[in-house]
Amino acid sequence: MNDPLILSQIHVMQQQERSASYLCSDYLSRTQVIGPSHRHALCQWGYETIAACNGVSRSTAVAAITYFDRFLSSNTPAAERALNDVVICQLAFVTSLVIALKIHPGFTIESDFVSGVITRNAYGADEINSMELEILQSLSWKLNGPTPHDFIGYFLEVMPGVSGACLERIRSLSKTLVELAVSRYDTVMYLPSEIAFASIFCAVYHLELQLLANGLRFLQMISGVEVREDHMISLLQTMICLSRERYVALEAPPLVSRVCSPPSIMEDI
Repeated sequence: MNDPLILSQIHVMQQQERSASYLCSDYLSRTQVIGPSHRHALCQWGYETIAACNGVSRSTAVAAITYFDRFLSSNTPAAERALNDVVICQLAFVTSLVIALKIHPGFTIESDFVSGVITRNAYGADEINSMELEILQSLSWKLNGPTPHDFIGYFLEVMPGVSGACLERIRSLSKTLVELAVSRYDTVMYLPSEIAFASIFCAVYHLELQLLANGLRFLQMISGVEVREDHMISLLQTMICLSRERYVALEAPPLVSRVCSPPSIMEDI
């Protein structure tokens, strides 16, 4: 449905994601201590922790990962300490998750609980509280930036030709692909709207819904995502590989080889 209010909201969200406060950098290039495998392990722990919290969506873990990446991209003294000390880096991730949980509607969490139960006394409540303030200051207290999940919701609202069970299948797979993708360090510098678009693109093709090509063309138009650019081709390839490796409920679709081929990636769209 071509709703002007939703299109306007998408435009505002894209302006926000491109502002300096929300952009992430290649922060691991500034350290020899923390690597992509450390970050990936923390992301997986975050998803597992969220899974143990009744009524809390995995999108909360995605938000926490976003806070963590923005914090380490901030070039503040606190971020530099975290980049050069594994223990402090882990504390920063734990605290990012706490912040995401605190702003989750209807959810209350105390630092003492985090210290004693979630981290099993690896960090004290005072350490968590102190890190929370440092992260919030590094983020300029800006916590409501758009996430890939937010964009998925709005993109699917305006995508023509999709509704009902088909819509829910695309939404479910798209969110799964986002959750897998943001765990990888090579997606850190992508915009949330780019990750959301790539996840929907790959979900449509995974589910062999070729009739939705016009819908994808429309999303490309309103989002301004340039799918033929090298960085987007790389992201789409990553999404395809993730879905083949990890989304075991689906077989590799016949269109995978064509989608992964840069010269013809958009021959249908």
